[in-house]
Amino acid sequence: MKYTVNIQHIEHALIALGGEARAKAIQDYVLRIYCGGSLPENYQHERSFRQTIQRKMEDYCPQAEGFDATKREAKFVRTGHGIYKHAAGANQKDFPAIEEVDATDGLTEGTTKVISVNAYERNAVARKRCIQYHGYSCKCCGFNFEQTYGELGKAFIHVHHVKPLAEIKESYVVDPVKDLIPLCANCHAMVHRVTPALAVAELIAEIKGK
Repeated sequence: MKYTVNIQHIEHALIALGGEARAKAIQDYVLRIYCGGSLPENYQHERSFRQTIQRKMEDYCPQAEGFDATKREAKFVRTGHGIYKHAAGANQKDFPAIEEVDATDGLTEGTTKVISVNAYERNAVARKRCIQYHGYSCKCCGFNFEQTYGELGKAFIHVHHVKPLAEIKESYVVDPVKDLIPLCANCHAMVHRVTPALAVAELIAEIKGK
């Protein structure tokens, strides 16, 4: 049989695999489910078949070189070397710090919701705009995950709320440039080591004065 790799089948494979999986697992799924486990006639080698799937995924991955959001929506994000996550359409975000929780829409921040305990929603759109303006380097110490860890660290950074949401206790419209700031995991932990949290300027002073 002949088979043409299409983005819908790749999306279905990733969702079926739990929303995040290695590229090889996605390729295996497409080969098994859509090709009956046999290499399609229009591919001479299995390697070329797998490379075609990989290239198609990269076409819809905002971390890939040359990706243009005006031409196609992001469908996948790389969360590690050879690992992809479903981006859930235009609301996708760069993979966040572990403690971040998605909001639903807009830039309203702080709405309380219940998971197992009350949490304040972190808004994906606001986070993305913060990073677009400030970049992926820590604003305290200058650390950049990609420069240190290569592909594994690409597009990773914590985003710190200058005024902690737990202190606001209400919804508000966040300014992604003034209210949010990118911090590495270490600096983010240090500003929150005391209550109330340290101002970023205070932590910078601590670093320079140590």
